[in-house]
Amino acid sequence: MSSPGRVAIFGPGLIGGSIALALRARHPETKISIWGRRPDQLAGILKRGIADAVEADPVDAVRNADLVILCTPVGAMKELAAAIAPHLAPGAVVTDAGSVKVSVVEQLTPILGKRFVGAHPMAGSERSGLSAARADLFTGAPCIVTPVPEGDAKAIATACDFWRQLGCTITMMAPLEHDRLVARISHLPHALAFALVNLVLDTLPPGSQNLAGGSFRDATRVAASDPALWTGILTENRTEVAASLREMAKLLKSMAGALGDEKSDSLLDFCTRAKHHRDSLPLPPPEETR
Repeated sequence: MSSPGRVAIFGPGLIGGSIALALRARHPETKISIWGRRPDQLAGILKRGIADAVEADPVDAVRNADLVILCTPVGAMKELAAAIAPHLAPGAVVTDAGSVKVSVVEQLTPILGKRFVGAHPMAGSERSGLSAARADLFTGAPCIVTPVPEGDAKAIATACDFWRQLGCTITMMAPLEHDRLVARISHLPHALAFALVNLVLDTLPPGSQNLAGGSFRDATRVAASDPALWTGILTENRTEVAASLREMAKLLKSMAGALGDEKSDSLLDFCTRAKHHRDSLPLPPPEETR
């Protein structure tokens, strides 16, 4: 696989910053341009040597780029795509790192055409911002690529090769399949973590959280994630997230019923199946993925 020549990264947060660091470590010859809205943040990027150029104008950021990666919140991608589309180099490929795919693919494909290939690296943490970026964030992490049926084979191959070069393993699926799956393995855990923290802090006596052991901290780790970011993600995938919450509500109601009816055998079977499933999970990457 040949290294990308010139890459433009939109959004110097955890994901965008980690992409830049991974490229620096794995392909130091790649020229990196980073677009962001905050001048102070852009100045810091140059000082740290994470990029060869920083730009506040999206058109300047994509000039002569071979590959463009949108790492902004999903809600900002359509406007950026419209701004850069007329200025992309012939043959340039655009991919993204958004947690939701149906809305992104539906909005960006008409603007960018077959050069756009949706993707979602399943990597991150409850920490956010450039200060949390790591060169090894994508090592061993899955990346779900969501090409449309009429997509360009060369563009799809370029996007897949890029994510592989960062250390990801590639799985391809349709955007709707992605949103259904990720609603349950990523978005639902975040929603439940937010709910559990609020249950404890809003309903129990003050200071109760100070008595919590590791189980509470482990179960609520991702509740420390950026609330604005996750409000956007949950809203963009609201149909599937709401469905998964209703499914979870049925399970919780069933558990409550088993306890109320003193059906310990049913509860033991439920917990045993859960332990079996949990024990079968693969080992995580260096840091828990989102």
